[in-house]
Amino acid sequence: MAEFLFITDSELKSTTLMGGNVDVDKYKFSLSTAQDEVILPMLGTELYDVIYAGAEAGTLTGLYLTLYNEYVKPITKYAGLGEYLLIASYTLDNAGLFIRTPDNTQTVEKSEAEFLSSKYMNKAQNWVNRFKDWIAVNDIAEYTAENEGEVKAQDIETKTGWYFG
Repeated sequence: MAEFLFITDSELKSTTLMGGNVDVDKYKFSLSTAQDEVILPMLGTELYDVIYAGAEAGTLTGLYLTLYNEYVKPITKYAGLGEYLLIASYTLDNAGLFIRTPDNTQTVEKSEAEFLSSKYMNKAQNWVNRFKDWIAVNDIAEYTAENEGEVKAQDIETKTGWYFG
């Protein structure tokens, strides 16, 4: 069974610069990375597991549904795309690592890719900041739960790369 992703292919492509013909297999690992490296530490294991299971089953309601739709999805989308933009032009296959350059195109400079990545990471950070304000006034027991061996909810900073402070 494929891993469940918080953002769908069509949601990503219709609300970002991602082209409609980009194969989902090229970037789905970036969305998965965003879930593992941004959403999981932001929510903590307990709340992440509730959101993941409920979203996958389509059974989220109340504050959990609000959290998922208004914070988890946008953060996953923007952080995942920000991550993917840094490596989008690279391909690794049996012939080795290379940069694809289709006819009549020009690959962007690394600094331009970093600029675009930073723009999307900043968007993710804006949603993280909104989440912090929202969670401060909405009581969700799993957010503050602390079980040994599980990830505890923590402050997330995405603006200058992946930082978990």
